[in-house]
Parts: sequence; C-alpha cells; structure tokens
Amino acid sequence: MPKISAATVVEHRAAQRAALLRATEELLPESGVAGVTPRAVAERAGLARSTFYEYFPSRDDVLAAVAVAAFDRWAAEIDAALAGVDDADRLRVYVEATMRMTADGRHGIASTLRETDLAPSDREAVMALHTTLLEPLRAILRDSGVPDVDIQAALAQGALGAGMQLAGHGVDPDVVAAHVTALLTNGLSTRAV
Repeated sequence: MPKISAATVVEHRAAQRAALLRATEELLPESGVAGVTPRAVAERAGLARSTFYEYFPSRDDVLAAVAVAAFDRWAAEIDAALAGVDDADRLRVYVEATMRMTADGRHGIASTLRETDLAPSDREAVMALHTTLLEPLRAILRDSGVPDVDIQAALAQGALGAGMQLAGHGVDPDVVAAHVTALLTNGLSTRAV
C-alpha cells in the first residue's frame, strides 16, 4: 500500500485532490487554459501524473471542479456580505461586494473558465453555477416588488457585467459600485454620482 501523508486514507485523498485543484488555480493565470495539462497540474502539485487521473478523468474535469470551487467561494462571500443587511441596503451591498471581489481578482478564474471550450456537460454545469450566482440578485428584486424578476435580473446582470469589466481593469470598485447601484435603482442620470 502506498504511503499516505494524512491520518486517514480519506484525509490523504482529500489533500491530494485539493493540491491538484490549487495547482490548477495557480496555473490558470500564469499560462491560461492551454497551460493546464494533467502533467503540468500534477507537477505543480508535487504528485505523479498518474495521480491526476485518479481524481480527474480529463483536463475538462479538473477545470470544471475549479469552476465549482470558485463559484462556491463567490456565493459564500456574497451571502456573508448580505447577512444581516436591511432590505433597503441589500442591492447596494450586493453591487459593492461584487465590484470589490472583481477588483481583488476573485472573479478571474470564473471568467477564464466561462470562456473555455469545455465538454458540453461540463460547460452546462459551469453555466448553471453562474446562473445560480444571480439568485441573491433575484431575491433582492423579488423582495423589492420589482415586476418580471427574471427579465430585470438579466438586465441588471448586464450592468453588473459592465461594472465588473471596469473594476477588473483598475477603475475604483467603490466608484463603479456607486454608478452601477445608481443605474439599477434610478436608471440613467445626467447627474454625477
């Protein structure tokens, strides 16, 4: 039996899988999706290439797992930001948290993977996760009495996406958040925020 580096086999396997995911996350910004190969991931994790295949049948599978982890972290941060916030402030807090997380680079992996040509089943799973991330926004809109929540959420997502591009390219996330919030609550304005 091979040596394990944890108290139990289950912990050892969890640690190896986590190391492969971490290695993939490190490789993505350095060398893009093309640089994520089973060999490169295993080497970065300090594991044998064959170990990669014990956890992930293909590159697409590890990329999809990284996307799931990134979306889970994003959702948890949004939920934490919204915890205990008054209804009147929830939209503003949601937008501010989204822009800050984007400016901090926490959306980069998800964006990279959304643009990737994954296998159809993996791509569908990643897109479903992305749609799930909009649920807090839908809830905010529903609770505010906004009609046609799905349509309004899709339109709001467009404004959020544009704001995320700005924040991701160095525009002050607080300034972007103020403008996006004003746009979503008041519509286009001729006054400065």
